[in-house]
Amino acid sequence: MIKLEEYFQLCSENILINKNGFKKVDEPKISIITPIYNKGKTLTRYLRSIQNQPFEDLEIIFIDDRSTDNTLKIIEELQEQDERIILIKNKKRQGTLRSRKIGVYKSKGEFLLFVDPDDMISQNILNYSYILAKKFDYDFIRFNLYIGDYELNLADIVCKIQNKSINKPNLYLYLFYGFGRLLQLDYYITNKLIKKSLFIKALNSIDKFYLDQFMIDCEDGLVNFMLYKLGKSMYFIRRIGYYYIITKKSITNNIGDFSKRLKSNFLYFKFIFEVTKNNNIEKDIANYIFYEIYIRRPEIMINLLKNLSRERKFYLETINLFIENDFIPLSSKKILKIMRKAIRRKNIF
Repeated sequence: MIKLEEYFQLCSENILINKNGFKKVDEPKISIITPIYNKGKTLTRYLRSIQNQPFEDLEIIFIDDRSTDNTLKIIEELQEQDERIILIKNKKRQGTLRSRKIGVYKSKGEFLLFVDPDDMISQNILNYSYILAKKFDYDFIRFNLYIGDYELNLADIVCKIQNKSINKPNLYLYLFYGFGRLLQLDYYITNKLIKKSLFIKALNSIDKFYLDQFMIDCEDGLVNFMLYKLGKSMYFIRRIGYYYIITKKSITNNIGDFSKRLKSNFLYFKFIFEVTKNNNIEKDIANYIFYEIYIRRPEIMINLLKNLSRERKFYLETINLFIENDFIPLSSKKILKIMRKAIRRKNIF
């Protein structure tokens, strides 16, 4: 197997291992869904990681969300080389979740893989995952993520779970094995090969109010939560299958969009409380969320109070929902009550 550094270099230099050509597939086994907005610089590297897979029975669906750079031009040029590429152009900005939904309903594959245009998939992950999913009829295959920048400055990801088959009722508990660590939520949708039928079922179980929101954070979490809730079986692969490349221009790292990111988090939390039944699992989820967002990131509270002119009613209603819930810990309720008081008085600390 090619070493990680060599694989990154190979994809970045646009070198093709697979030189058989890329013909259109009428009945693809896997549909790769990629919403895209102004990612012309990373697009070829992303595509090479797909084209260099030995698994070729796929389609690649780009949903362009009104890009203003050279993204569209590059995709159209790549279509001439790879007939499996399908380009959908949004008439107006839709955001990631809504663009993915458009791509899913356009897709023909039995399985879905969501890959962001900043990122890459690992060598041979498609073939390995697909064989497992088909042989044992898993609803989805989950693999680990590399999280770091292009210079391979890796986050410390240590997986403590061996390759493992998980079925109901234990499936729901594996929401807590983010990055292979107990009590760390798995927010991501990109680290999974998913049955299309299950993904559509998950979409249909989410209230239209949430699907219509323009979210720039936690949008993966909405569907991901329902995959665990509705799925019957999955296989956990210990190996890294997806490279999540952090870039300075990544929208989820853009401080200027903080108010949208903040609302996205609140929408996600509100969704969790509306679809759960207040059992011990949801209690642990609530504790984790509030620890991660409010206690470890106190700047969110400050920015919340700076961005309420248009959203006061939404935040007050959501905070009240949390405060009234018996499963929210008292430490979190104290913070929420301070927030509520500050919003009502429009005070800034």
